[in-house]
Amino acid sequence: MRVSRENFEDLVRNAVSALPEKFVSNMGNVSIVVSDHPTAKQMLENGLGARDVLYGLYDGVPLPERGSYVPPLPDVITIFHEPIESDCRTLEELAEQVRTTVFHEVAHYFGFSDGELDQMGLG
Repeated sequence: MRVSRENFEDLVRNAVSALPEKFVSNMGNVSIVVSDHPTAKQMLENGLGARDVLYGLYDGVPLPERGSYVPPLPDVITIFHEPIESDCRTLEELAEQVRTTVFHEVAHYFGFSDGELDQMGLG
């Protein structure tokens, strides 16, 4: 299953559009970007090895940890095109995995832990 970068970005935009309004309206300091794949540094910083797979990454200070401090640069959610695409066989499966990944990383922005995300079915 292969899609163009443009089509993959459309899937990411669709996933962001599907977020509940109460989340979207509170995402003032976060950018969502698409990258082909994670860098070796991103993998290492997240305790992952070369054989591990990373679909998305939230880089920033979760909202509950900020207090009155707002970082000067936006937080960044990166969605990785190649790992997601490689693990999906159909366009429907790809769209669902992109949606799950976007929701998962946005939840990290709002301070949810991996354990909490597992309980919500977004692990």
